Parts: sequence; structure tokens; C-alpha cells
Amino acid sequence: MTSKYKIQIFTEKLQTSFILETESSMITIGQVHKEIIDYLGKNSINWEPNKLNYTGKGGFYITYEEVKDGSRQHGVVRSETEARI
Repeated sequence: MTSKYKIQIFTEKLQTSFILETESSMITIGQVHKEIIDYLGKNSINWEPNKLNYTGKGGFYITYEEVKDGSRQHGVVRSETEARI
């Protein structure tokens, strides 16, 4: 089953955000870094100026979250009501 993750990377001067699709579930930080490094090596990433003025010691930080598409894969996401018709 394919999973989608929204990845955000922030450095002192730049930031980027992209959707990563993978067959593996990214449970540990090691798996996350491997998938992100593989993605960065294969694609052209659009970097933008970082307006957050990040000044962390590590030089960068990464956030990620699983993205659900709202389909009825595991049941009804939102029932139809008179107000929504």
C-alpha cells in the first residue's frame, strides 16, 4: 500500500515542502531520512527563502506528516446530509 507524506525542510536561509509517496511506512527517523535523501537525489526541489529565521545548531530541521486523501478506503469519511446537498 502506498503512503503519502508531506515533508518540510527548513535551513537557516531556505525552506522547501513536497509530497513523498512510498511503499514503506516511515516509522523511525532513520527510515524518514533515507526516503528523503533518496527523493532529494532524484528530483528537482524548489527551494524558497526561509522567513522563519531558523537559527538552530544542527543547520536544518525536518517535519513530516502522513497525508490522507479523504477517500472511503476505510469507511465513510463524511456522511451526506441535507445541509451538504
